[in-house]
Amino acid sequence: MCAPAAARPATIPALREWRAEPGNFVLRDSARIVVPAGGPLAEARLLAADLGRRHPVLAGAAGQPGDIELALGASDRKLGREGYRLEVGSVLRIEARTAAGAFYGTRSVVQLLRRKRSIPAGTARDWPRYPERGLMLDNGRRYFTPRWLRARIRELADLKLNQLHLHFSDDQGFRIASRSHPEIVSNPHLTKRQVRSLVAYAGARHIRVIPEIDMPGHMRAALARHPDLRLSPTRLDVTNPAARRFARELILEYLDLFPGRYWHGGADEYLLPADYALYPQLERYARARHGPRANGGDAYLDFVNWMDRLVRSRGRTLRVWNDGMSDGSAVKLRRDIVVDWWAGHTGPGPRTLIRQGHRILNAGWWPTYYVVGALGGLHASMRIAYETWAVNRFHGLAFGLEPPGTPPVVLPRGLRRNLGSELHVWNDDPDGETDAQTARGIAPRLRVLAQKTWDSPLPVRRYSAFQRLANRLRP
Repeated sequence: MCAPAAARPATIPALREWRAEPGNFVLRDSARIVVPAGGPLAEARLLAADLGRRHPVLAGAAGQPGDIELALGASDRKLGREGYRLEVGSVLRIEARTAAGAFYGTRSVVQLLRRKRSIPAGTARDWPRYPERGLMLDNGRRYFTPRWLRARIRELADLKLNQLHLHFSDDQGFRIASRSHPEIVSNPHLTKRQVRSLVAYAGARHIRVIPEIDMPGHMRAALARHPDLRLSPTRLDVTNPAARRFARELILEYLDLFPGRYWHGGADEYLLPADYALYPQLERYARARHGPRANGGDAYLDFVNWMDRLVRSRGRTLRVWNDGMSDGSAVKLRRDIVVDWWAGHTGPGPRTLIRQGHRILNAGWWPTYYVVGALGGLHASMRIAYETWAVNRFHGLAFGLEPPGTPPVVLPRGLRRNLGSELHVWNDDPDGETDAQTARGIAPRLRVLAQKTWDSPLPVRRYSAFQRLANRLRP
């Protein structure tokens, strides 16, 4: 079934398996998009819109020569919940076990028909290796408009990426309207109506939106009107009951706005280990709750576990960044928390997190960070990323600066507890790029990430050839 990647019809990410057959399918103006009873009707309508022609969508019908057919009920368990089977002949048929799989099949079809109206005949089986494939946007330091965000959602969908992580609070801004604490909201910001519309728009394209209020650090904007709740201008005093009530009100308010599976609590860069001594109330609080072995870091970890209990009581799963998670001596991070690993300089490594029972995301600084402003902008080499990196290879902050021969952490390929990866857009200088510049800058990185997280055989060996391919396939 597997043919050399070069023999396959060109898509990004590449088809996992392809068997060529004689002939081709030609999309004619008279083509219909048909959906048998119980099939993915909404996905068929999106396909019709994306093909840009007036192809009628017929429910409860069977395909005839020249039609495109979308069906559910594939018996091939290897396809999982996001895979699909593509049969290209007199009828172009997409079959999947779920609507998500059918949708990803339509994404391949849209790419294949983007520059020409025919597809070579054959059969494909295609599925992703990693379940989380996405984009994180720092919308706290810098405001992105709903229109810009919708364009990114369409871009993610085209590449079979399924996750938009919206980091909407940071020291420089709090960017979604609040009912419980309107005094903390920055201008400009998203209204709740705009957010609901974006979440629905993403959901129709099988993209989950993961919200993040970063706490207890990175809270200057949220705490500017609440000096009584602060440990410092940027940090919440986790020992203060009023501060915890403030955090609880915000979390519960936005859990109602974002109905998805995850809540991201941030929890990064609270204090360096040496700085806990500057705030003795943290150690006093930790020892009162967790015994004489506890230190200041345990107060911080106690807060992270408190967030976890709160969101789990509402049926959600907490996510956090990995730094600081080794600071305590008496409190351990609850195992159900998903950890986004970005660097190893202040927190546990990927292997340690796996041993502790956590699921993790490869958010390694290299090559998944796109930093606007820091040192003029830190953007990883996509040539090296495309040709050498994989989701099971964890490189941190110091990639390229370590002693020669320093290896990355390499986990088994497709390990179930390694969920996948995202591209992370951080706006250290909110004015360092225009929105158009950022869109252009991240576009090639999203294509590389899509290929690497789907983890099918590379369509071409060299990044220069991949760029040419991407230019042919882009909308």
